[in-house]
Amino acid sequence: MFKTALTPAAFLLAAGMAMVAYYMLVPVDFTGFGILGFLALAFPLHLLAVTIAAAALGALAWCRGRRPAAALFAVTAAMSAAMALWPALALWQRARELAVPLSLGDYLAAALQPNFGGPDAARSVTYGATPDGSALRLDVWPAPAAGRLHPAFVRIHGGGWIAGRRGELGAWDGWLNKLGYDVFDIDYRLGTPERWRNQVGDVKCALGWVAAHAGEYGIDPARISTIGYSAGAQLAMLAAFSTGDPGLPPSCDVPPVPVKLVVNLYGPTELTRGYDESGSRAYTQEMLRQYLGGPPALYPERYRNASPLDHIGPRTPPTITLLGESDRIITADQATLLDAALARAGVVHATYLLPATDHAFDLDWGGFATQIARAEIGRFLRRND
Repeated sequence: MFKTALTPAAFLLAAGMAMVAYYMLVPVDFTGFGILGFLALAFPLHLLAVTIAAAALGALAWCRGRRPAAALFAVTAAMSAAMALWPALALWQRARELAVPLSLGDYLAAALQPNFGGPDAARSVTYGATPDGSALRLDVWPAPAAGRLHPAFVRIHGGGWIAGRRGELGAWDGWLNKLGYDVFDIDYRLGTPERWRNQVGDVKCALGWVAAHAGEYGIDPARISTIGYSAGAQLAMLAAFSTGDPGLPPSCDVPPVPVKLVVNLYGPTELTRGYDESGSRAYTQEMLRQYLGGPPALYPERYRNASPLDHIGPRTPPTITLLGESDRIITADQATLLDAALARAGVVHATYLLPATDHAFDLDWGGFATQIARAEIGRFLRRND
């Protein structure tokens, strides 16, 4: 029975890998079969396990006289090896161009430990409250005592403005601690009705809370920055770029807090274009309709007001952006438009488009894209904070 199963198994494995290859090369459909391409781009070298298995099965099929099955397994082994090595080699080349050393050891060390994370009750404090009395919470990640005033980050999770929670992709908190930053990893209001003013207001409320407690934590109140990923990056930028804007006030009674700098991990910057041009259009449009109450045709002013691009000026803080060229949710023009606008305004900034890299690449904390991101963020902080 095992011998007769080799041929259908070879066809199924080859077909499956062909589908994964398609969605790696064509970054679409995040909530459908595109998730296969997302996972393959997030963990490409893991595909070498398929290469090894296909090669072993091919050898077995050859020994059992199943030549067509052996040929299919050989094709699958070659295809999966190419799929594993293409992202790695593309990122290795980009790292060489940027003079960033990459570590295969770091990749392997994190291979079986995805960067998930979540709330940590032992670190949690309340920074504000919603109108119905619900608490707004953040987790405090203090840096090792430095003996002097030190900087801080307010970190904002993603989730399409309707999901997610503080602490997700949490390896960033400890990493920033090692650089000497306190991190305040926040929750904010989610869901319906549309929360576009509430959410940026909650971020500004958290910034005000951190500034008010700067003495307690030994923080320099002039060095409070924001970092976010995906929708959280949009909020990190919007809160920083619209400081003092009466149309986007804090959700609690705090004074405006000028933000020192912004780290934008694959966040949208121009929401009308994001609505129309995402590679995962159905997913993105549903998120934006819930966030802003409807499509751009109904609420063009909301889409403009919620777009960080529309709040850039000479006082915009230094901003670093990292985005994958194969991001199936946020297109590369979201980063290039931001880069051009910051340049026109004379704002210190840096933009990095990472090849063969998808959304949420930092899910693989040891991945080559994440290693490049950490190196460039570290350089940016040293130069501008």
